Amino acid sequence: MSNRHFRPWLFILPGIIMGFIVLAIPVAQALRNSLFRIRLYRLDQQVFVNWENYQRLWGDPIFLMSVRTTVLFTVGCTLLSVLLGLAIAGVLATSGIRGTVGARLLIAFYLVPFVTTPVVVGMLGRLFMWEPEYGLVNFLLSGIGIDGANWLIDRNTALLAAVITNAWRLTPLALLIFYAALATIPDAYIESARVDGASGLTILTRIKIPLIRFHISFVGLVMLTSAFREFDVIYSLTGGGPGRATEVLSMLVYNRGVVNSNLGVASAVSFSMFVVVAIVALIYIAVARLGNLGR
Repeated sequence: MSNRHFRPWLFILPGIIMGFIVLAIPVAQALRNSLFRIRLYRLDQQVFVNWENYQRLWGDPIFLMSVRTTVLFTVGCTLLSVLLGLAIAGVLATSGIRGTVGARLLIAFYLVPFVTTPVVVGMLGRLFMWEPEYGLVNFLLSGIGIDGANWLIDRNTALLAAVITNAWRLTPLALLIFYAALATIPDAYIESARVDGASGLTILTRIKIPLIRFHISFVGLVMLTSAFREFDVIYSLTGGGPGRATEVLSMLVYNRGVVNSNLGVASAVSFSMFVVVAIVALIYIAVARLGNLGR
């Protein structure tokens, strides 16, 4: 290998080494622990059980319920945060608003949930947004004549509240990326379309969205992986309840590994999560790449 081809590897070698330390070694350790029966406070008493922990998982209705809850939570957070971020960015990036003091202040305001610690976001949601008597959501609903619900203690609404709360935290990241992408679209494209009689919807679907398709794919992947592994917001918002209605896989890992001291089963859930998110990410990237190549 010539020096010209070898030199780029020198620049990325520190990142490869760091990635191996912080990712490959913990994943390998999780795989190893998932093949043993391990109690958290008896780490010296480990029994090799091969794939027994995985077999127990896939026959456990609680695990299957957590898988379903995680899928609903992940899809809901991803769609809601991407759509909200795109809608708000589309308004703020229009030619008459983009760059104004008001637009900058609104962006700074929208950034508050993103820079707030996830645990604090969950506590704010539990104490001020979804509280049944004096919470913001029920207050707004009462203003239009709708009786509010006991959002966090009702199995039918707790997951929806968790999705909205986490999407509220993730939306600012989508807003920033979409705003920057939309701001780079030349105004001449929009003006030419308007001269030709294109409606606002046509401009959005035929010009803006195709030009930022890569950014939408990137944001969607980030939102997907972030929501899939979310723990802090749910733990501080609902604690996985009521009745396991919001117990996603990350909460199940905590309950199995820390609460029940079953480190082997918790490691099996963790490694399963890693495999699933890796496969989904690879498929997502492949589909997005095909879409971009087909432009």
